[in-house]
Amino acid sequence: MKSFVILGLGRFGISLARTLIELGHEVLGADADESVVKKHANELTHIVEADITSEDFLRSIEVEKFDAVVIAVSSNLQVSIMTTLIAKEVGAKYLIAKSQSDFHSRLLYKIGADVVILPEKDMGVKVAHNLVADNFLNMIEISPEYSIMNIYPPESWIGKTLEELNPSLHERVHTLALRKSDSSATLLPDPEIVVEEGDIITLMGENNTLKKLEGKR
Repeated sequence: MKSFVILGLGRFGISLARTLIELGHEVLGADADESVVKKHANELTHIVEADITSEDFLRSIEVEKFDAVVIAVSSNLQVSIMTTLIAKEVGAKYLIAKSQSDFHSRLLYKIGADVVILPEKDMGVKVAHNLVADNFLNMIEISPEYSIMNIYPPESWIGKTLEELNPSLHERVHTLALRKSDSSATLLPDPEIVVEEGDIITLMGENNTLKKLEGKR
């Protein structure tokens, strides 16, 4: 079980919180709006009404002890920037921030965000990829150059070990996880694991290399 802090409980933040809880993880949510906190009081593991830009508040919840901190506010640029900067300064070990534009994203990366999410753009990218690639599941951009992608293995991969696939991946893509059809999953799988039909493979690498795998047979 992992633990997460979600700062800002708008539609994106609360949707993320619900999903993480459904997956069996702990979530501490915080929002400055009293009505929002009351509305979702029974849904989250922990929920507090607080000024999320307050250094004292972020220190009091010991953000450094959580696996990740998500800044789920983007409409207010000042709040987004301040919260990201302070959360990083007080010790957040992995920081994900929501953005509203490419310029906003660049600012967030510069002040310490590890991953920046631009929901509307990311959703557009996912839909486009899904329309053109039979084996593509989803893709998350973690920087302008690198992404994480889930795919079904192409027919040409079936029956081969991950080690045997390395040359075809140009050694610029790393296998983060492999999930079998029975839902059992392995993080950083052994290179000797044999790829089977129905597997889902999680890859991380250069965007250009990953895109070449879409629709590969």
